[in-house]
Amino acid sequence: MLMDEKTKAILEFDRVLEELHPMTPFGQKLKNNLKAYEASDKELLLEELDRVAVLKGLINSQRPVFVEIRSQMRLIKDIRRSVERCTAGGVLNVVEFFELKNFAYIAKAISKCQKALHWAMPEKYRVKELQWVEAILDPEKTGMKTFYIYDNYSEALAEIRSRKAASLHKLDVLKKEAIKRAEAELGIPVRASGEITVSKTQTNLIKKFDECNMLQPAGETYINVTYRVKPGAEMLELMKDIEEMKGEEAMEEALILEKLSAQISVRGSEILEVMDAVAEFDLVIAKAYMANGYNGVKPVICDDEKLVIVKGRHPLVETSLRRKGKPFTPVSISLEPGAALITGANMGGKTVSLKMVGLLAAMAQYGFLVPAEYMEMRMNEFIYISAGDEQSIDMGLSTFGAEIRSVKEALMKSEEKGLILIDELARGTNPHEGYAISKAIINYLKD
Repeated sequence: MLMDEKTKAILEFDRVLEELHPMTPFGQKLKNNLKAYEASDKELLLEELDRVAVLKGLINSQRPVFVEIRSQMRLIKDIRRSVERCTAGGVLNVVEFFELKNFAYIAKAISKCQKALHWAMPEKYRVKELQWVEAILDPEKTGMKTFYIYDNYSEALAEIRSRKAASLHKLDVLKKEAIKRAEAELGIPVRASGEITVSKTQTNLIKKFDECNMLQPAGETYINVTYRVKPGAEMLELMKDIEEMKGEEAMEEALILEKLSAQISVRGSEILEVMDAVAEFDLVIAKAYMANGYNGVKPVICDDEKLVIVKGRHPLVETSLRRKGKPFTPVSISLEPGAALITGANMGGKTVSLKMVGLLAAMAQYGFLVPAEYMEMRMNEFIYISAGDEQSIDMGLSTFGAEIRSVKEALMKSEEKGLILIDELARGTNPHEGYAISKAIINYLKD
């Protein structure tokens, strides 16, 4: 692990990650599980930094393509669990098929955009089209993103729907005829729904409607009473048949959903692979956009034991100053094995410089471009910082006691290949003792 949670908090690394904005739920999950590259993964880190740098340039030269890619990515919903459940033998519902169909169309759009990029894209980012999913879920080739259980999925379904449509049409005709007869007998217009509403103050009408064998009560409020045209025997029979046909239709549709789910499950792993490609592509684009935001450069990862930063900038402090209309003064530093001591007046920028060094080193090892004019570093096995008031009431430690414990943890790591940052050595005790402790620690680290 490159940093413990305390170091991450002091360096405000998570605040930097807040500026990383993947568009998809898949990319967001990758971001949440982001880990630093181990010292043994130098080649993988170099490849990642190269990709981010290339995409940073492409965003500037082919911005419309990336705007379209991210617009499509915003539409993606997290359907991974649905696909995994289907692949394991589960049956998808209509909403899940709708979302899957939409994902297939979005994948096609992203794939088309990728082909327009001037980039020899690594395979893990290549979003493949899911034409076979489209063929299954859009058998009539309408190109519509909505999902519908089409008649041509089943001859039985087509026959049921045909009978139901004929019965519904006949019922509608009979209903209209009944409404006309009611209007003729009552001398009052009836709504197309077959209902008629009267005020409770119209007692004569209410009595008339109560006695009319063509009407039946449909409901009432404290103001009105609603009546409905009473269906005849033939209408009632048709309504009964239609309900039975709806049940047959539902059963046939359930069988079709099972059949479609089985077709999807056979190649479900291909859909999951496309999701993985979308996630990787989304995250690396987010890194490039983030780098553009602070004009980051690709750090040089070397084997020599050194850390060189030329005109480095702390991205969070720089953003804060920019909002106030003030510039950030860049910091340059060159570190070699041993100890380096920064001295200077209060509020001279020592702490910010210290944290900037740790933050940029961490960013580089997480595969981010860094806010600097140039940076060269060896990969670290760890980054550790001791800074601020670390008094611990729970452990019964004073500020000085907590600081000594923190420094002890740092010294125990000093034989490893890492970066140790200590702000204001021995600040928790008097100047005389603080000087002695600081000198002893620096001499120890020099060796």
